[in-house]
Order: sequence, then C-alpha cells, then structure tokens
Amino acid sequence: MRVYLLLASREARNPVPPVALRAARRAVGEAFPVPSEVISGVEWSAPDGQVAMFGWSNEPRHDLLPGTVAVGTGRRLGYCGYLAEPKRDGDLLLTEPDLGAAVPGLGGVFAVFRAGEDGVEAATSMARVCPVYHAESRGVRIVGSRALLVHLVARAVETGVEDPEADLSVEALHPLIRHGFFVNDDTPFRGVRALPAGAVLRAPLGAAATVRRQPVPEARTTPARAKEQRGLIEPLAGALVDAATPLGRHSEPVTLALSGGRDSRLMAAVLKAAGVPFTGATHGFADDPDVVLARRVAGILGIEHTVDLTVTEGRKESVTVQHPLARTHEIVRMCEGMNSAYESVNRYRPYDPVPRTSGSGGETLRGGFLYDQDDVSPDGLRKRLRLIFFAAERLMTEDANARAAEEHRRWAGRDGFDVLDKLYLYYRTGRWIVGLHTATLMNAPYYHPFFDNRVVRAALGLAPAWRRSEYPFYLLIRELAPGLADVPPEGGRWRFDREHRPVLAGRRAWRAREALVPRGRTAGFNWRTSFDDGFRDLLRERIMDGPAELFAVVDRDAVDGALRDSPKRWAKQLWHIHTVSVLLSGEWRRPLPALPPVVIPIPA
Repeated sequence: MRVYLLLASREARNPVPPVALRAARRAVGEAFPVPSEVISGVEWSAPDGQVAMFGWSNEPRHDLLPGTVAVGTGRRLGYCGYLAEPKRDGDLLLTEPDLGAAVPGLGGVFAVFRAGEDGVEAATSMARVCPVYHAESRGVRIVGSRALLVHLVARAVETGVEDPEADLSVEALHPLIRHGFFVNDDTPFRGVRALPAGAVLRAPLGAAATVRRQPVPEARTTPARAKEQRGLIEPLAGALVDAATPLGRHSEPVTLALSGGRDSRLMAAVLKAAGVPFTGATHGFADDPDVVLARRVAGILGIEHTVDLTVTEGRKESVTVQHPLARTHEIVRMCEGMNSAYESVNRYRPYDPVPRTSGSGGETLRGGFLYDQDDVSPDGLRKRLRLIFFAAERLMTEDANARAAEEHRRWAGRDGFDVLDKLYLYYRTGRWIVGLHTATLMNAPYYHPFFDNRVVRAALGLAPAWRRSEYPFYLLIRELAPGLADVPPEGGRWRFDREHRPVLAGRRAWRAREALVPRGRTAGFNWRTSFDDGFRDLLRERIMDGPAELFAVVDRDAVDGALRDSPKRWAKQLWHIHTVSVLLSGEWRRPLPALPPVVIPIPA
C-alpha cells in the first residue's frame, strides 16, 4: 500500500508553511493503518518551497511493485493501486502536459498524484476504488490518498498546531448511518472532499484550482440481431483480457476465490483467456451450490482447485465475538469513518507479494443497482432511488432528512436505468469498496480486473437495461470460455432465460433442505439474528450515552425505541449509529485498552 500527500501554495511566491510539513510527517503515523516500523517515506520540496510531495509505503522491494515516487521531466509522480503497463503508462503520466488527456486511456486500478515546481495534480479512474481527497486551508492546497492525513494537515495550517484536533462535519454523516457508506463526495472531516470518479484536479501556483470530470462513454443502442449483439461485447471482452494481463507477470499462480456465482466464474474465464496461471479456492458444505458449481467450473477449465469443506460439529451453546468497541475502533481507523463496523475488513499482517484477485465488482457489468431490481417500471425505479437516499428516515432527525431530500433532488427526474447504474458505480463502488480495498492493499498486491479503468468505460458503453438482463454477461463467458456457457448460474438460470430449467438446485432450495447442525466459530451467528439482550445493552450504552452531537443526526427517541423494541430489525443501522458514535467520540485516535470478548448465546 502506498500513501501520498501533495501540498501547494495558492499564491505564487508564498512557501508552504513549515507547520504543514511537520504535521504531514507526524500525521502519517496515524493515517497510514500499518505499524510505523514497516513504513518507508520519500519527501520532495520545490527549491522555492511552494510545492511539496510526500510518499510512504509498506511494500517490500519487488520487481513488480513500483517505487514510491518516480522522477522525470521536472515532475514527481506516484500512484496508488496499479497500472496495466507500469513502465509505459508511468512515463506517459510523467511527460504528458495534460494529465486529463492521459488518464482515460489507461488500464489498471489507480489514483495518480503528480507534483512539479508549477503546482500539483491528481486524478481518479472511473471506478474510484483508489480515492483522492482534497482540501484548502489558508492559501495552502492539500491533496492526498488518505482523508485523515489531508484533514490533519489542513487543520495544522489553520490552527498553527502540529498535532491538531479533528473537526468532524456532523451534519454530513447521515448517509453513513443510512447505508454504512457515503452516497455523495463528502467525508467525515470538515473541508475535505473526495474527488469524483474519472476526474482530474489541477492546482497550479497563482491560479484557480479546477476539477474536471472526464466524459462518460455514451451507452450505445442495443441491436436486435444476435450477431450484432455479440459484436457489441467484443471491446469489453478484450478490455477484460487486457485487464488480467498484469496478474500474469507474477511468478506465483494467482489465487482466485471461486464460487458458483456469476462474477467469479467470469473472472475464471477472463484469467484463462489471458493465459494467467491461477488456482481456485472454495469454502462451504459439500452440497452447497457454490461448491458444486465451482467444482464444475474448475473441471471444465482444467485448473487446480482446492475446497475447504465445512464439516458439521456438535451444537454450540454460544459464540464468542470481538467487543463492539474494539471492532468499531479498528474499522474506523482503517476506513477513516467512511465504512460501518457492520462490515468486516482485513487486519494488518506482514506484506505478502503473492497476487490475489476475486470477482468483486462484477455488478457494474450487470447494471449496478439494477442487478437486483425486479420492478423496473418507472414507479419501481423511482422507489428504489428514493430508498437509496432516504433509508432509515424513521431514525433520522428532520435536518438529516432535509439534507437527504436535497441530495435526492439532484438525481430525481433522470432516466431511472442510468441513475441506478451510475449511483452504484460512483458511490457503492467508489465509496463503500474503498475502505475494504485499502484493508486488502496493505497486506498484498490485489488485482481487480472488473474495476479496471478501461473495462468500466467499455461497460458503460452498453445500455444499463441490457446489462441488467445478464445477456452481455453470458455472452462474455461464451466468448472467453465457451465450455462454461452450459454451466447454470447459482440459482438455476440467467435473468434473460424465460424458461425455468433448474439444472442445479439454487440457494433458496438448498437452504430449505433439512437443517444441518451449526458448526464452527460463527455457528448460528450473524450481526442481525444474534442481537441478544446482552449485546444489545452494550450497544445501547455506547449509543445513548455517547456524544451529544450524534443526536443532531439521529432522533434520540426513535433510536431508543429501536434498541428497546426491535434491535434485530434495525441491526445494520444500529451498528452504523455505533460507528458514528465512536467516530464523534474521538476514541479511535487513541490506543484502545484491551477489552474482553463478548459471549453471545446461540438460539436453540
């Protein structure tokens, strides 16, 4: 994982104040969520002191991992994530006068940071899995890959204090409570914004800073003839194969999490077509559709496949889980208060250069929020759009719901198919996945062909309604691995297939069979169904006696009622509220004392 920070004075001849440089050196230890002893840094300042660039990394020296900062043509360059052609694309990004002209044609999953004596620039790819955050404070422009780092440096410039208090934007936190992530470009930190997807920020000395969004590919009309439809998906198929090529440069085979689902089998087809050596790994019961279908996929492709079979054990009476404060503390630090502790994210471990991948991101190829939207009537699409912005409105204050209404108005009235497609890409992909992706990149190189810049742009060229039908998805599999075309998807059929021919019992039928004995550490447990009285009381104390600012966003009486009467119904939102409570408390900025685990009974 690499972390970057750019500093530039707004006015020519004004150097960046020394407190900003000192704050950056100090704050990275807090904002970079790995042990300080594994971080190495690079620092550069322009001769006149008006521009500075910092880069930090916990990655080992490796032929396939880039240096933290590249130097050339009077500029410094760094990027998070990866480029499809590191040498060629890196040279282009160093030399191209207009960063916005270079980025749209690049493959990979990345965010770019560039500094020169004339100012700083940054850019995001179309998926925005690698983010850019920016702020301005007292004439200093601050751009970086970690929102907390940008904020603390901006606050240091504002206050003159090297180790400042955070200034949280309480009113901006309502989407986090509704969804567990942001559905706009806000952050928890006042004055810090996320750069939009497919955008370039320029901050030249002595001139206004600008944000320019790249044109989004226009969706083409879907032809009626099958031959023409096959031709329409060929650019996307080619982009997917190109996106997988970087994985083949590693000497170790790629490990693919393989299931019976659509996305992982397409990823298997892509890797096979790209000639990338890989193995499949699956976990589950022997008769689980994921296991049965994954075995068929692996057999057809002729790949090594390991199955970690779940075995039944004697019934357990309880399950031991991490204390909710400890869990939330870790996730707030890792995800910078932009993901809820309802989610699970990786913990730090020593960096392992073995490449990894998965089918994550395949929803973009299936229409984003449309992929699970059964009612596509105008009213149905409008209801889904409203739900995205007004979720949990019963728990929110009037002011929070008014802010949601304002954000909803920006999208209402547009084509429903396009809106649900773009909202997923810009916010579900571009905000929710970011924290989880960060938690992965700190431990290993992770490749996401479905998030590749050129793949996403090629997918957006196909009509959202057609992608929702899953027919382009099926055509991709038939194009890249014809043998997989006859393997049914999990659930028994594709959306476009009107004949219900369940070759294999789907997930719903599998769950309806005779129940198995609960097994393993998490037997019978999830955050919703095991919201027992003791666990509820722990969260209740943390929420109701938490920071008073919390109740500027959530309605105290409504939350109290949810905790008393229906905690299982509101389990996700209560976890989201607990996350915001910890964020507002500031506890996550300090070492946490050891907390005992929580024992939760398993219902008989």
